Amino acid sequence: MSSKHPIRKNRFKNKKKKDSFGSRHHIMSRLGFSLKMISGVGILFLMSLGLIFIHDFVTQCDYFRADKIVISGAGRIPEKEILKFAGIQKNENILAFNLPLARKQLLSHPWIADAEISRELPKGITIQIREHKALAVLNMGRKFLINYKGEIFKESELSDPKDLPVISGLDYSDLGPIDEQKNTPLASVVEWLLMRYKMNRILPEIDVKEIKVDREIGLTLLLSDGDRSICLGYRNYHQKINRLRRIVNFLNERSQLNEIQSINLMNPDRVILRPVG
Repeated sequence: MSSKHPIRKNRFKNKKKKDSFGSRHHIMSRLGFSLKMISGVGILFLMSLGLIFIHDFVTQCDYFRADKIVISGAGRIPEKEILKFAGIQKNENILAFNLPLARKQLLSHPWIADAEISRELPKGITIQIREHKALAVLNMGRKFLINYKGEIFKESELSDPKDLPVISGLDYSDLGPIDEQKNTPLASVVEWLLMRYKMNRILPEIDVKEIKVDREIGLTLLLSDGDRSICLGYRNYHQKINRLRRIVNFLNERSQLNEIQSINLMNPDRVILRPVG
């Protein structure tokens, strides 16, 4: 008696075929991706080379040579010194200049408060300078120049202006931007100094050599002609200038100005005159 057994399908054979097909598809996909990556990298490399070539060509081209360099705003600083600080030379390619770096280098100059540099295609460079305006010499053991904002911008040197008034009596705690110190002795000094040109016009007889600052008393002007002084105190400087003008005119009419040792204007409504001796 013969028995018949059912024939089973070979599942491993079909699975092997599917696995083989999937493996080939995966390999082909990875190969395609790799080829795309290599192509992309190659294109980027060629583009980079092209950009480098274009950059070198443009920054070395004679067409963009700096034939004209215009400097404005410079008063006491020679043009050669400005160009040296900026690192700019005539006949160099204007596209090769690093303008932010040049501006930063210019601002390192002690007399330059601000600077702007721009290209004027095809052959020009424009440099605009704003210099510090020296208001006075601040004597704190070492001497410094302050500008019209009451800020120190450089240490005093022999080459600096000689006609600047000297300020004494301040220390480092009094320094800083004037708009942040409205009621400090430094603010009072700057307020007075900004009026000194007006005083020089209406009172040419008064030649101030030093401004002495006292935290309690205020400002005292020490005059150039001997040991004479004018005590101003704080505030109301416009009123005090007008009162001082009337006093000086009165004394001049009587030829008595040189007989006065000091004038106290701390209270403009009660002026005190002290004679010489």
